[in-house]
Amino acid sequence: MGNLIKKINTEIAKAFKDIHLDESYAYISISGLPELADYQINSCFNIAKAQKKNPMDVASEISDVIKDLTIDGTKAFLKVEPSKPGFVNLKINDELLYAYIKKILNDDKLGVGDKETILNDNIKTILLDYGGANVAKPLHVGHLRVAVIGEALKRLYNRLGIKTIGDIHLGDYGLQMGLVIEELKDEDMLDSFTISDLEIIYPKASLRAKGDPSKNIEPDTQFSNRAHESTKRLQDNLEPETSIWKKILDISIEDLKKRYAELNVSFDYYYGESTVKDIMGPMVDDFIKRGVAHESNGAYVIDVKEDTDKKEMPPCIVRKSDGAVLYATSDIATIKFREDNFDVDEYIYVVDKRQSLHLEQCFRAAKIAGVLKGDKVFKHVAVGTMNGMDGKPFKSRDGGVAKLETLITEAKNKAREILKANDRDMGNLNIDDIASKISIAALKYGDLSNSPTRDYIFNMDKFLSFEGNTGPYILYTLVRIRSIFEKISFDGNIDETGEIVSDDIIHDIFLKIIRYEDVLLEAYKSYDPSVLCKYIYELSNDFNSFYHDHSIIGEENLQKRNFYISLLVVIDKIIRDVLGILAIDVPERM
Repeated sequence: MGNLIKKINTEIAKAFKDIHLDESYAYISISGLPELADYQINSCFNIAKAQKKNPMDVASEISDVIKDLTIDGTKAFLKVEPSKPGFVNLKINDELLYAYIKKILNDDKLGVGDKETILNDNIKTILLDYGGANVAKPLHVGHLRVAVIGEALKRLYNRLGIKTIGDIHLGDYGLQMGLVIEELKDEDMLDSFTISDLEIIYPKASLRAKGDPSKNIEPDTQFSNRAHESTKRLQDNLEPETSIWKKILDISIEDLKKRYAELNVSFDYYYGESTVKDIMGPMVDDFIKRGVAHESNGAYVIDVKEDTDKKEMPPCIVRKSDGAVLYATSDIATIKFREDNFDVDEYIYVVDKRQSLHLEQCFRAAKIAGVLKGDKVFKHVAVGTMNGMDGKPFKSRDGGVAKLETLITEAKNKAREILKANDRDMGNLNIDDIASKISIAALKYGDLSNSPTRDYIFNMDKFLSFEGNTGPYILYTLVRIRSIFEKISFDGNIDETGEIVSDDIIHDIFLKIIRYEDVLLEAYKSYDPSVLCKYIYELSNDFNSFYHDHSIIGEENLQKRNFYISLLVVIDKIIRDVLGILAIDVPERM
């Protein structure tokens, strides 16, 4: 089928060749003044400079040669005119736009080409590291962003035909495990404990070990020493610590799968720090032997500073002076594990932006040490924070770190209240299920509509609103379209004999629909799902304006109604396709 704009560019290139112009300049761009034109040719200045001509003369020459271009037998442009100081303004013919839209009515890919034809790279497999949950701890609001952004990127790549591997990278090792194990021993709970027990056990054990001067709680040195010893025994694969740890891990992963499922988030692997525990020691020994790592104040480090660095870039410490390893060691070993076990072209880490320096050190160290095979791409999608109304990181009512489960429950309750307050007729449908889908859409869309790197203010009332750039507004657009289909008894069979109705709002809808492939590519290249949110919000706005200005159900002209229906079908399919990428479910009614 092909991208319509690419087809237009191809025909313009042929026209350029006919008048001996450089074909590399034959491309159109979205107009910055949509009231004047849909697209523009902006290369007249460069051509004029190369040929020592007036840009307006070049614009006039180009206008003359492309004004009668056709695509598949249909005239391409309704308007072609030169514009000062040296542009060519273009308005695309509605007949051409509708001809393209009719082609994608029954196209499962909605006009999006195959990976080989639309991507200018050889990326076949991408591994995404997102989630970052910790064993024996509940998910908190800080886990929301990395989870939903990572899932959206994974689904976007799949949509474009790229294979993905999703790894949660669990925090499942280290002193935290020793603390939990020793507290379980003291509570006589080794034989039977639940995830709820673990959520209480860890903070209790941590408080015992560290103390809290503000509450006059002294550190329990003896308990802390026991926890360190237990951690050492676990690292040495001794019993009973290893068996207890495995049980903690199993219970935690089972619970995490349930929690993430509520957000439509899943992972291919639940690997963690423990996966590479036996790799780290020999790996660092090898670094030292090969001179990759050198001694510095008793520790061993890899120098990662580059001449082009404008900011401080400290050495990457891979072994402390006491022989212990660090997070950096674990992360480099994780790269090694992934390189040894997966065939990956690109690595994407969806991680808090405060980890930027750490990850850059690890990526560079892995490359210097030869851990990476070939010239692999590493991308840190540096995620900003979700803040409360005070502009500070979001907290619970008591000032602690808010649990994600609590936040989801509050959103569901509010959504249920809104539905009841609006006295919406749900028939025999499950209002709890509908409220759940609306609330999850509100939370996820509220997050995803912001650029990943941006800090944003969490506002529950705003996110749950049925108006504005919100998840519920997008869902309501689809519910409204489905309601129209039900009222006209539309059975899904599309009559393509529609009579084009031309007006500004329909023309805008046409233009947005033909941009779908380009929008997906923009989101792909920028690692930014908010691009998709902006697109479906604008498309939803256009639909609602169209719905307000046109009588669809009451249209007596059958050909006009067929045209309206075909337009609605494509809008519905595209928005649902994007929501599928964003992992947002659509309720039947709202």
